[in-house]
Amino acid sequence: MSTLFVYFKLPVDQHEALRPVAQTFQARVVQNWPGLTCELLQRPEATAEHIETWMEVYHHPAGVSPEMVRQIGELALEMGMPDKRMAEVFIPLK
Repeated sequence: MSTLFVYFKLPVDQHEALRPVAQTFQARVVQNWPGLTCELLQRPEATAEHIETWMEVYHHPAGVSPEMVRQIGELALEMGMPDKRMAEVFIPLK
Protein backbone atom coordinates (compact mmCIF):
# COMPACT_ATOMS: atom_id res chain seq x y z
CA MET A 1 0.00 0.00 0.00
CA SER A 2 1.35 3.41 -0.89
CA THR A 3 0.68 6.87 0.52
CA LEU A 4 1.06 10.12 -1.40
CA PHE A 5 2.65 13.14 0.29
CA VAL A 6 2.50 16.51 -1.45
CA TYR A 7 4.12 19.57 0.04
CA PHE A 8 4.47 23.17 -1.00
CA LYS A 9 5.46 26.53 0.43
CA LEU A 10 3.51 29.78 0.52
CA PRO A 11 3.80 33.21 2.10
CA VAL A 12 2.02 33.48 5.46
CA ASP A 13 -0.17 36.28 4.10
CA GLN A 14 -1.70 33.82 1.57
CA HIS A 15 -2.80 31.34 4.26
CA GLU A 16 -6.37 32.57 4.70
CA ALA A 17 -6.98 32.89 0.95
CA LEU A 18 -5.60 29.44 0.11
CA ARG A 19 -7.23 27.49 2.93
CA PRO A 20 -10.76 27.35 1.40
CA VAL A 21 -9.26 26.60 -2.02
CA ALA A 22 -7.31 23.68 -0.56
CA GLN A 23 -10.33 22.36 1.31
CA THR A 24 -12.54 22.53 -1.79
CA PHE A 25 -9.79 20.88 -3.84
CA GLN A 26 -9.44 18.00 -1.39
CA ALA A 27 -13.21 17.50 -1.21
CA ARG A 28 -13.26 17.15 -4.99
CA VAL A 29 -10.32 14.73 -4.93
CA VAL A 30 -12.17 12.50 -2.45
CA GLN A 31 -15.27 12.56 -4.68
CA ASN A 32 -13.19 11.37 -7.65
CA TRP A 33 -11.78 8.28 -5.86
CA PRO A 34 -14.07 6.37 -3.49
CA GLY A 35 -12.14 5.21 -0.45
CA LEU A 36 -9.47 7.90 -0.73
CA THR A 37 -8.85 9.90 2.43
CA CYS A 38 -6.77 13.02 2.74
CA GLU A 39 -5.30 15.32 5.32
CA LEU A 40 -4.11 18.90 5.08
CA LEU A 41 -1.29 19.76 7.46
CA GLN A 42 1.17 22.58 8.01
CA ARG A 43 4.48 22.93 9.79
CA PRO A 44 3.94 24.41 13.24
CA GLU A 45 5.96 27.54 12.54
CA ALA A 46 6.73 29.72 9.55
CA THR A 47 10.28 30.52 8.50
CA ALA A 48 12.00 33.78 9.40
CA GLU A 49 11.07 34.89 5.86
CA HIS A 50 7.34 34.34 6.70
CA ILE A 51 6.98 31.21 4.57
CA GLU A 52 4.75 28.31 5.59
CA THR A 53 5.04 24.70 4.45
CA TRP A 54 1.81 22.77 3.87
CA MET A 55 1.47 19.02 3.41
CA GLU A 56 -1.31 17.05 1.75
CA VAL A 57 -1.44 13.35 2.66
CA TYR A 58 -3.49 10.87 0.60
CA HIS A 59 -4.32 7.29 1.64
CA HIS A 60 -6.33 4.68 -0.26
CA PRO A 61 -7.03 1.09 0.87
CA ALA A 62 -5.59 -0.22 -2.42
CA GLY A 63 -2.72 2.27 -2.41
CA VAL A 64 -2.29 5.44 -4.42
CA SER A 65 -1.75 4.63 -8.08
CA PRO A 66 0.46 6.59 -10.49
CA GLU A 67 -2.75 7.64 -12.28
CA MET A 68 -4.16 9.07 -9.04
CA VAL A 69 -0.93 10.99 -8.46
CA ARG A 70 -1.07 12.43 -11.98
CA GLN A 71 -4.73 13.38 -11.77
CA ILE A 72 -4.41 14.90 -8.29
CA GLY A 73 -1.57 17.09 -9.58
CA GLU A 74 -3.56 18.19 -12.63
CA LEU A 75 -6.66 18.96 -10.58
CA ALA A 76 -4.59 20.93 -8.06
CA LEU A 77 -3.35 23.26 -10.79
CA GLU A 78 -6.81 23.58 -12.34
CA MET A 79 -8.27 24.61 -8.98
CA GLY A 80 -5.64 27.22 -8.13
CA MET A 81 -3.37 25.36 -5.76
CA PRO A 82 0.31 26.44 -5.76
CA ASP A 83 2.13 25.24 -8.86
CA LYS A 84 5.43 24.39 -7.15
CA ARG A 85 4.23 21.17 -5.53
CA MET A 86 6.53 18.32 -4.57
CA ALA A 87 4.82 14.92 -4.70
CA GLU A 88 6.35 11.80 -3.20
CA VAL A 89 4.95 8.30 -2.74
CA PHE A 90 5.96 6.16 0.24
CA ILE A 91 5.24 2.53 1.08
CA PRO A 92 5.36 0.74 4.43
CA LEU A 93 8.83 -0.20 5.59
CA LYS A 94 9.86 -3.67 4.38
